[in-house]
Amino acid sequence: MLKILRNKKTAKKIWIGLAIIIIPAFCFWGFGSSSRDRQETASVGRIFGRNVSNLEFKNALAAVRTMAIMQFGDKLSEIEKYLNFEGQAWERLILLHEAEKRHLRAKDSEVIDEIQGAPYFQDKTGAFNNKIYQETLRYVLRLQPRAFEEQTRQNLIISKLYDQLTQNVKLNDDLIRQEYLKANQELSIYYIAALFSDFAKNIQPGEKEIGDYFQNNKAMFKQPPVKNLPPRIPELAEIKDKVKAALIEETAKKTAKAMIDQCAEKLKQMDFGQAASSCGLRSTGTDFFKSTAMLEPLGPARRFWESAKNLKNNQPSEVIANEKGYYIVRLRSVKPIDEEKFIKEKESFSKRLLNSKKNELFAAFTEQLKKKAQ
Repeated sequence: MLKILRNKKTAKKIWIGLAIIIIPAFCFWGFGSSSRDRQETASVGRIFGRNVSNLEFKNALAAVRTMAIMQFGDKLSEIEKYLNFEGQAWERLILLHEAEKRHLRAKDSEVIDEIQGAPYFQDKTGAFNNKIYQETLRYVLRLQPRAFEEQTRQNLIISKLYDQLTQNVKLNDDLIRQEYLKANQELSIYYIAALFSDFAKNIQPGEKEIGDYFQNNKAMFKQPPVKNLPPRIPELAEIKDKVKAALIEETAKKTAKAMIDQCAEKLKQMDFGQAASSCGLRSTGTDFFKSTAMLEPLGPARRFWESAKNLKNNQPSEVIANEKGYYIVRLRSVKPIDEEKFIKEKESFSKRLLNSKKNELFAAFTEQLKKKAQ
């Protein structure tokens, strides 16, 4: 029960911070819809071929809720409905299972140091305060000390798993510079766009076309079961507008693809503006933008930025697609970065980039574990 910790009123420790330790293991746990309550049963599921008891799952659920309180504080009530605590609890159990396989442990002394170093339990002088600790557990986290200390032990174990898995993630100067450019360098482009909406507004299918489309694509319109009724495909009259909209959308996409492909062929012999005009497609240029920008009417800029970045003078890109349409781009101008600013920011940028790469690796590893656990 770690009585030493609870009886010791003050202890100055180097600030580590419980939140900083647990966030790497928490950050990739996603948002999702709330799950219905599980009934009280002896076993609530299985991971890696073994049963998970109701008590074990409840403890994991309590632990992820504790982390959410620590991470979001009084804002938790605003976003709680978007947090998939159940999914996070299963991921926690899966990660702890993997840590157990690797014989990862957390000593009592590590748990004590971790709690005493947490800013939540320190007074104004930065010293651990037992009264603050007890009151926070009782009135904020609503946990017994023993339960919180066990959660902390598990958090440390997951953190050790994180460190073990990501210890070989390294950065070199070239990667740092490329990622810095991706985040900060601005460029402008010319583009030709075949937007689905431009073609959709001129498509007016007839009754026969709508009927034929419905007959050939009935599976698209199958409705899910309702109460005790099985899935069903409604009659065309019930969903005629929906079928018409689907037909228009598909036709617009096919037309847009055909037109952009035709334009790509003409670009072999014509300049950018002429090729676009001959195909009846819109063509214009942008102002300077970063890869993180949002371009109107194109959408997120990253794909356009990356496609244009390495193009040679007057070289058109391959056809680019997104949810709005098809595009061909040409590099217009590149704005050099401020080299002095890069040198000044390099160290802090590198730290953020390293953490990001580690989190990506750990998230991918966790997804693989989840598949194996099923």
